[in-house]
Amino acid sequence: MFFSLYTLSTEIYLNEIIALLFWKLSIIIWIASISMLSIIQIFIIKFKRITSIPSIIYAFVGGIIISLTILSNSIDIFQASGDYYYEFNNLILLIILIIYNMGVFSFMWFNLISNLSNFRDNKSGRNLGLLTFHFSLIILLYTLHLITQNIIFRYMYYIIYLMGAIFASYTILKKPTLFIELTNRVFDFIIFHKSGILLYSFSFETGKETDDSLLKGSILIGINHILANFIDRKDQLNLIKMKDRDLVFEYDNTHDYAILLTMNHKNTFIDKAVRNFMLKFSNLNGEKLKNMKGLIDVSEFRNAKELIAEFFAPYIITQ
Repeated sequence: MFFSLYTLSTEIYLNEIIALLFWKLSIIIWIASISMLSIIQIFIIKFKRITSIPSIIYAFVGGIIISLTILSNSIDIFQASGDYYYEFNNLILLIILIIYNMGVFSFMWFNLISNLSNFRDNKSGRNLGLLTFHFSLIILLYTLHLITQNIIFRYMYYIIYLMGAIFASYTILKKPTLFIELTNRVFDFIIFHKSGILLYSFSFETGKETDDSLLKGSILIGINHILANFIDRKDQLNLIKMKDRDLVFEYDNTHDYAILLTMNHKNTFIDKAVRNFMLKFSNLNGEKLKNMKGLIDVSEFRNAKELIAEFFAPYIITQ
């Protein structure tokens, strides 16, 4: 909406009143959109550690800008060289708008740089960095155009915006889950039978299967807790809170097995992925699980790796 109004407001085939209205609306939508994108960036990086302070600041300062923008004499329109140009009669409006843009710009880079070491993989961090760079560049170009009204900055904005929009659309369409909470990590994925037999174990940190001799003490505590409380529970994800991570587990009492995940913290994406995994795993291995007795060949359950890649792809670390 901003791009459309921003572009149309400079076209002289429109009535001056309509063009000025479009220009003012574009400023209002700009404030709302960059605030929203900044909050989204914070959310996918920090998730549970996010605070309401940025939203309050954005709403307060953005409200001042919008109030000054809608005043009838805040901005003048004039025609030159076949285009409409705009002059801010209210210098306070222009100054606050510039400060707002630079504040969002600075906060986004601070948020990105201060959390780089917490990203679960380098590829996601690079992609978010590229999108942040693009977003920052269009903020700078738009700000320069507001100040100078130079047509070169406007055309540069068009080019950079369209290039970035194509890149962002391609990146997100190719992998919609790419930016699912970048700083949350899953460490271990374990499947075990009610009898205590380990059926399958996968490490998200190494991207490889593991065996029971490599399982950490905190995980074994969680498994023992599960086995001691393996009762009839349905449609309920269970959680053990450890000092530095969460242990999430789910039962399948029909087939007498359970899965356990260790991670920084549980979220709704993991809830859904766990349920989808168990549904497909039970369909594929239901008969094997029901007929388990005597000597068990756990290699039959290695099809779990494909299901993990299917449902937990954002958490599989890639360099």
